[in-house]
Amino acid sequence: MDTVKSADTDAGSGDPDTAWSGKLAELIAWFESSPNLPEKIEPIVMLRFLKCMAYDVEKTKSLVELNYSMRNKHPHLFMDRNIEDEMTAKGLKVSDLLLLPGLTPEGNKLIFFRMADMDPHTRNSVEETKIFYMMSDARFAMPDVEKKASGDDYVLNDADIAVGDVQIVDIEGYTLRHLAYVSIFVLRIHMKFLQEAYPSRLKTMHVINCPSYLDRLISMMSPFLREEVRKMIKYHTEGLESLYEEVPRDMLPDEYGGKAGSIAELKEKGIQSIRNKSSYLTDERYWKVGSQSKSRWSWF
Repeated sequence: MDTVKSADTDAGSGDPDTAWSGKLAELIAWFESSPNLPEKIEPIVMLRFLKCMAYDVEKTKSLVELNYSMRNKHPHLFMDRNIEDEMTAKGLKVSDLLLLPGLTPEGNKLIFFRMADMDPHTRNSVEETKIFYMMSDARFAMPDVEKKASGDDYVLNDADIAVGDVQIVDIEGYTLRHLAYVSIFVLRIHMKFLQEAYPSRLKTMHVINCPSYLDRLISMMSPFLREEVRKMIKYHTEGLESLYEEVPRDMLPDEYGGKAGSIAELKEKGIQSIRNKSSYLTDERYWKVGSQSKSRWSWF
């Protein structure tokens, strides 16, 4: 386990009731002694789980167990990953997945996705899902609030972790032909993990540039979405003005009227973050459960 200073007494701490460092230490000790969990976890990753569950230790344990059980049940999506893999490289080329810089005034992280290649034959559900979680796992091992490079150890602060995620999905160019290349099996796993095992709360999903057959897309997704998540999705059918009312315009890519930088620049930054964390992402000690069959979540 990496040694990290904590700042649980800072005014920016997100836990309103009590200091969280004791809970974090308890959880890490529990994690490292559990036969149903991997060998190691980064302190900031565990803090994300804790913050996601409103600093409730027992609920955090349940979320952690489900997260790693699902990862090990479906390693082709969550563990067998290499950014230099040929299929992954193709997946990165045909889609734009961006972590937009900074946090919204509400403390949320903006995540942007769109197709870069409109050819339906280029879609690959496995690679798209794998890339999303590679980028997410790289992100989760770092603060969401960008820090200037420093030789000092980072002081772990829960205020540096997003309250939740706001996704922006541009489906311009998406046709009914694309639906034929969506793996229902992969979609089911992805949505279950995102809704039930992900260490960040989904606050809102904005779908922009919606096509005329939007109702068919909604009917396809509905079986995989919990009712509360369905209510979080907002469809923008007439331009981007309605999106600007929901998220800070300046935080969007240049191509969408913002000032965050170009799509190409932001995409390269995200890919580089995966490369920088490649050793961590492929180190089984952080991901592989030693006794998967003993886990009470193993049936998922």
